[in-house]
Amino acid sequence: MDVQVLCCLCYWLLLPLSLLAACIFRYNALSLIYLLYLLLLPLFFGPSEHTVRGHTGRLLKALLGTSILFLCAQGGFQVALYVLKDEDLLGYNCSTWETLSRHIGVTRLNLNDIANSIRLVAPDLGIFIISCITLVFCSRLTKKKKSILSKDAVSSEEEDVEEEGSELEDTAEDEEDAAERERRRQARVAALARLRTAAQKLLEATGKIVAIVLLALAGITVPSAFSGVYYLLFIGICTWWACHFPMSRIGFNTICVMVAFYTAGHIICLYIYQTAFIQEMFPSDGLWSRLFGLKDIIHSNCSHPHELVLNVNHTWPAFANFAVLLLLYYTVASLLKLKKKTGPTDVARKNGEDVELVNLEPCSMKQNESDDEAKPMLQPVVGDHGEGDSDTVHVIGGPGQPDAVETLSHPPTLAPRYSRSLLHGLGHVMMQQSYICALIIMMVWSITYHSWLTFVLLIWACLIWIVRSRRHLALFCSPFILLYGILLCSLHYVWGMDLTEELPTKIGFVVLKQLGLTREDHCLSLGVMLLYTLTFWLLLRQFVKEKCLKRKEVLLKEVTVPEPGQEKNDVLKLLGELAMSFYAKYWIYICGGMFFVVSFAGRIVVYKIVYMFLFLLCLSFYQVCYFLWRKLLKVFWWLVVAYTMLVLISVYTFQFDDFPHYWMNITGLTEKQLGDMGLEKFGVSELFSSILIPAFFLLSCILQLHYFHRCFMQITDLEHVPTKGSGPLHRLKENLAARSEEAAELLGNGAAEGTGGEDNERPVAEDSRLDEEIAGNKWGLVIDRLLVLFLKFSKVLNSIQVKIWRLLELHMMKLVALFSVWVALKEPSVMNFLFIVLWAFAMPFAKFRPMASCISTLWVCIIVVCKMLYQLKIVNPTEYSSNCTAHSPNETNLKADEFMHSGLYRGPVDPANWFGFRKEFPVLAYLQDHLLLLMLLVFEITVYRHQEHYRKYNQMARPTTSTLFPEIARQHLDQSVISCAKYFSNFFFYKFGLEVCLIMTVNVIGQRMNFLAIIHACWLIAVVTRRRRQAIARLWPKYCIFQSLFLLCQYLLCLGIPPALCLDYPWRWPSPVTIHSSLIKWFYLPDFVVSPSSKHLFYDFLLLMCSSYQWQVFIDERKEEVYTKAGENTDNPDPMTGKDLNPVPNFIYCRCYLDMIKAVVFRYLFWLVAAVIFAAGSTRISVFGLGYLLASFYLLLLGRRLLLKPAASRLNFWDCLIMYNITVMIAKNMLSLLACVFLKQLQSNFCWMIQLLSLHCTIKGYYNENDLKNPGCSLPVGEAGVLWDSICFFFLLLQRRVFLSYYFIHVTADMRASKLQASRGFQLFNASIIKNMNFLCEAEMKSKAQIKRQMERIRGKQEKYRRGERNPNDPSEKDEEDKEQSATKEKSQEKRKWWHPWADHTKVLQSGDYYLFESDSEEDEVCVQEEQKPPKHSAFQMAYQAWVTNAKLALKNRKEHKKLLQKFKHDAETHRRSQKGVKERDETLQQEPSNDEEEEE
Repeated sequence: MDVQVLCCLCYWLLLPLSLLAACIFRYNALSLIYLLYLLLLPLFFGPSEHTVRGHTGRLLKALLGTSILFLCAQGGFQVALYVLKDEDLLGYNCSTWETLSRHIGVTRLNLNDIANSIRLVAPDLGIFIISCITLVFCSRLTKKKKSILSKDAVSSEEEDVEEEGSELEDTAEDEEDAAERERRRQARVAALARLRTAAQKLLEATGKIVAIVLLALAGITVPSAFSGVYYLLFIGICTWWACHFPMSRIGFNTICVMVAFYTAGHIICLYIYQTAFIQEMFPSDGLWSRLFGLKDIIHSNCSHPHELVLNVNHTWPAFANFAVLLLLYYTVASLLKLKKKTGPTDVARKNGEDVELVNLEPCSMKQNESDDEAKPMLQPVVGDHGEGDSDTVHVIGGPGQPDAVETLSHPPTLAPRYSRSLLHGLGHVMMQQSYICALIIMMVWSITYHSWLTFVLLIWACLIWIVRSRRHLALFCSPFILLYGILLCSLHYVWGMDLTEELPTKIGFVVLKQLGLTREDHCLSLGVMLLYTLTFWLLLRQFVKEKCLKRKEVLLKEVTVPEPGQEKNDVLKLLGELAMSFYAKYWIYICGGMFFVVSFAGRIVVYKIVYMFLFLLCLSFYQVCYFLWRKLLKVFWWLVVAYTMLVLISVYTFQFDDFPHYWMNITGLTEKQLGDMGLEKFGVSELFSSILIPAFFLLSCILQLHYFHRCFMQITDLEHVPTKGSGPLHRLKENLAARSEEAAELLGNGAAEGTGGEDNERPVAEDSRLDEEIAGNKWGLVIDRLLVLFLKFSKVLNSIQVKIWRLLELHMMKLVALFSVWVALKEPSVMNFLFIVLWAFAMPFAKFRPMASCISTLWVCIIVVCKMLYQLKIVNPTEYSSNCTAHSPNETNLKADEFMHSGLYRGPVDPANWFGFRKEFPVLAYLQDHLLLLMLLVFEITVYRHQEHYRKYNQMARPTTSTLFPEIARQHLDQSVISCAKYFSNFFFYKFGLEVCLIMTVNVIGQRMNFLAIIHACWLIAVVTRRRRQAIARLWPKYCIFQSLFLLCQYLLCLGIPPALCLDYPWRWPSPVTIHSSLIKWFYLPDFVVSPSSKHLFYDFLLLMCSSYQWQVFIDERKEEVYTKAGENTDNPDPMTGKDLNPVPNFIYCRCYLDMIKAVVFRYLFWLVAAVIFAAGSTRISVFGLGYLLASFYLLLLGRRLLLKPAASRLNFWDCLIMYNITVMIAKNMLSLLACVFLKQLQSNFCWMIQLLSLHCTIKGYYNENDLKNPGCSLPVGEAGVLWDSICFFFLLLQRRVFLSYYFIHVTADMRASKLQASRGFQLFNASIIKNMNFLCEAEMKSKAQIKRQMERIRGKQEKYRRGERNPNDPSEKDEEDKEQSATKEKSQEKRKWWHPWADHTKVLQSGDYYLFESDSEEDEVCVQEEQKPPKHSAFQMAYQAWVTNAKLALKNRKEHKKLLQKFKHDAETHRRSQKGVKERDETLQQEPSNDEEEEE
């Protein structure tokens, strides 16, 4: 580690810590001298090669000598005591000499108490060691410096010699490179100098701020006469700064010196007071000790002189006071030393002048950096805003100096200016709005510290808030507000002193505690108060600044400095407009949320109900009459502000003593009634929340009224909507584009100048400035690019937002209706019955829907207010509740357990419960459903008005159809998957609404499974049996009206009769036939034991909603603008009737992904349906599944034939399947009576019926599962219900729509074509077989004819032999016969080898073998072989083949062709030889019979 670092570590860390430890662990005169060294230490500079030889070295040597002297004194005194121990020089412990020696620091050591002995001696030894180490390192530092200097001298001489040699050797050094390096070095030096200056200024400013903060802490830690100096000095400095009074360096240094000396004396006094002598002189409970804040942290007793006792009775500020003072002293001393170190290098512009540059309006930041005398003490906010083309600087002259005009002509640099302009612009805006913070702090101060004095601040702030020119009034009152705040702090400071006995608690009839003058947590309270007062100082500073701007006298001079920067101002203004428009849009939501907070925080009282009433009144006007709402909105905010101020004042003053009695006397109300009004005494935490919440609510309403109301009214004006392109976002885009072009041009110019030849002649400052400009432009471009990306992202987000708003516009009504009915069904009551009535008729009749929304809003407001009023303590249900428990159990047929669970007999009946009111806590959870419904209703109308504003802003017409993508029509359906998805998002319900309604009906049946579900099933049969869409459309209005009325009847059944009448239902009267509770539930009858489940009606309302929208679809189908865009809805079994071409494209060949999806749906869905039908029959083993299995087998076996049948036949079969499916569901619904009511009886006697019909109750609540556990008859738990029937119904309906579509025509056409092609192939195959048979017949006929010819020849030959036409003695004939015989023998021998080895010549002659026949068939066979002979390929054919394929393949084919020809020739030669042999054999055989005949003759 470097020696310099070690020296600093020892000097600034180890040495102060050792001195502080010596002072803390020992309190005597010796430690006091160490304390003086500790206080002297920061006044000297740190160890360096210069200071070690000067005062710092002398201080270290003096400290070393002092420690040695103290060690010698300790050792000599102990030796003297040991030598003269018999004389007892010091005497006993409490003697005068012993006490004096103990206070001096040399005393008798007790060897029995080693720890305290070490404590008394160790400080001197430790300081001796640390000071020795520090001196050693400092001496090494000076030696190292000397060695470095000698080495530098030698090296410089050697470098001079080398330079001379190098100059002699190389005189042609490149001067341009040297100049470039020199310029770069100077630029680096300049940059380091600027960085060092900036760091030094930052350190100095930070030191000032820390010193002032420590000054305040030193004043408020222990309020006393000593600490009051710090407090007053802090107040004075801050007020001086707030008034913009100048302060020179000399004045500030004087204050620092005074504070340092005073703090040192204060520390010494506190240290001396820890000795026993001073504590005896000034007791800790004495007036002077308490007045001056002298705390006995350490106790010492003469009986035990070496023991230190820590006084733990003091609070923590007493212990922290010494540390704060020491930190303050060190900070001030360091700041003085920093000023002293930098002072000689800075030259003031004018000696002795006291000048302050005040940021009265945008001005230049380029002040003379060396003008330290003219700078204010706390670095005021001074100017480079870059907000205009000209900047104005106001120079206020100091004493003895006339006002002068300063011309600041330093060239600006772009990068620092850009950041400074942004930061200082933000600071300028904050200072301009400082009055808001001051008014908020006034209200918070009054809430934090409840007293009459702070109540003045609350009234003061409220009065300023309601004034129109509130900013001007706040600035005008700023001196008085500051004085009052300082007065409050000073009074609290005085009462924070330890003068409880001396300070009065009551002056006349005024109790000072009511004024807030108490001594409780004085340190934290004073700190918070001074922090609050800081905003008052800022307000006063802004007031003085603006006051100076208005001066038009000689004392004010203006200097205009032309400076670019208007574009930055424009960007800031545009960003400000965006922020303002954002707050104007959404701040009202914060105010609305605060209505809920202030209304439901804590217990419900009258003033909170009034808040909610005002809020609900505003929402009602917004929903019902938008024009009137806009007119009354400002009046509403003023009313809320006035009422909130009244509430604040009432609650605030009610907490003072005797005020509850005043209120009771004036109003005549009891304490309980006042509590319901909201006037009650609170604890500390409850008081804070009960006042803070209305105060913040008042603040939010005032901000909305004064800052955002006008802009909000402009945004929400539907009559005067601005056109597109006039908003701040559009102007920001244009500004960014212009700035990007300008920055690119500047970068290009800078690059062009950088390549010129004048760079070497350019000054270094100008080069560095140009580099900073280019760097600033680069960072500006980066910021611009980020803003451009943000704008692009906002564009994408805006497109998504448009679609979301459109989606909400289409479906918001449905959400409101669903939630309204859900709220009514969740809590069946008379008040909620109106929601059912409204939406039950609003769904079928669309024109009634806006009125239903408005009435629902008003009714929700009434319900919320009534329920809140019912929570008041003055409403006592026990006073008017009905007692029906007087009836005996014999008056009803209820069982004992049912009697106890009956809502009529289990306790007193509150009549309000039937109307929907009951006592609940917390109230917000009780009202959350109605409040959410109210928010949903308000949001609905907001969506509609937002869309109206959006269309007017973009000059768009309202869409004619209720579609999400207006550009998508029927012709876009077959283009792509995305277009298909968009089309179905537009017209899904238009195309499949009827099927959705039928499925919802099945869902209602499955969810209910009771008597009322049979009625839905009957309607389902009535609709399905109509089959044609037109017939269903004629029936549909009646169906919708029935559902509306049926829903109302069911809700009335859930509501029942008022229980306060104490009348039970007839089926609960005593009778011979007891009606089971499960049977009552199955018939959906009202009952006090088990009320009908109202939540099941939600499925009925879903069905009603779908049916109502399907009614609208039936109407829209006849409108030309709808069916031209959405397509026609037809259910013609043969849609191609009267059409030549199919209007939809063919998808069979799957040219895209959409065609693949169509192929899956229209070709293979049929087989999926068959699989689903099979699953529906096989998963539930019952008699009903048999029909599903038969249908699935039929479809799997003959499904293809079914698909090829005519459309009418196919639909008839399919409708039969659907009817069977519906019949099964109805049968299961009827059998649910047995399964849910009489299952126990069936389980004991008819188990076979349970297994056969799969009887099991799927609706919970009828019986306990544990009661039905019977090992002899297990229940089909997983096999009951209509789940699989519903799934099957869905797929059957889907396949029916497939049958009716144009797309399915392509499938049937393809299937018919496939079938036709298969039949044609069979015909061709059959024709080829017939041809082969004909050929064989012809060959057979030829063979028969040849045989006949041969027989004729044989017969002719025999006739010749018989007639003797041949001469056997003819030698020629004999020779021929001999040749024939010899050939025949050879042939016969040859034949004998492979034909018939057992046959000889005699047997052949006797059997009349085939030798008698002559055959000419070889000629025909030769002809056939000639026809089968492959043709020869010519050279042209070979060349063509090589050109088409390639030469190698052509040669290969030629070789194969040659092999084929050779094989054919070989086979032909073999056949020819065999035919020749056969012929010769025949001739031989013909000669042998003639020889036999001759022998016989």
